[in-house]
Amino acid sequence: MSEQTATPPGMSPPQGLPGSPPAKKPGLFAPKPKPGTDISKSVSDIAGEMNNISRRLMIIEERYTNLRKKTQVTDQNMLANNKKFMTEVHTAHDDVDDVKKQVHDIIDKLKIIVRELKDCAKRQDVDVLQKYINIWEPINFITRDSAMKMIKDQVDAQFKDLNIRLQQEDYIKEQISLHMRDLKKQ
Repeated sequence: MSEQTATPPGMSPPQGLPGSPPAKKPGLFAPKPKPGTDISKSVSDIAGEMNNISRRLMIIEERYTNLRKKTQVTDQNMLANNKKFMTEVHTAHDDVDDVKKQVHDIIDKLKIIVRELKDCAKRQDVDVLQKYINIWEPINFITRDSAMKMIKDQVDAQFKDLNIRLQQEDYIKEQISLHMRDLKKQ
C-alpha cells in the first residue's frame, strides 16, 4: 500500500514526474525547511495558497452579504405582510362586532313582534266576529245624531200636519160662523 496524501480543498495536487510518486508539499504548519532546501519555492507555494484562501474567503463573504440582504428583504416583507394581515384581522373583527350588534337588534325587534302577535286576535276569533258582524249588519245602524235628526224631522212633520189641521179647523170654524151669520141675517 502506498501512502497517498489528500489535498486540502483549494490546493492543487502536487506536480511530480510521470510515474513517480507525488511529492509532499509542506503545509502551513509544516516543519521548518532544512538548510539547503529551496526556500523560495516554499514561499511561493505558501503565497499561492494564501491567495487561494483569500479568494475563497472573499467569495464566502460575498455570499454571506447576499444572504444578509435577502434575509433583510424577507424580514421587511414579512413585517409588511404581518402589519397588513393584522389590519385586515382588526377590520374583520370590527365587522363581526357590527354584525353581532345588528343580529342582537334584530332579535330584540323579533321578540317585540312576537309579544305583539301574542296580543293580537287569533284567526278563529276573527271568524267568530265576522259572523256576528254579518248577522247584525252594522252598516244599517244609525248614529245618535242621525237618529235625533230623524226624530226632529218626524216631530216637525207632525207639527206641520197638526198646524195644517188646526188651520183647516179654524178655517172651517170661520166658514161656519160666517154662514151662521149669513143665515141669521136672513
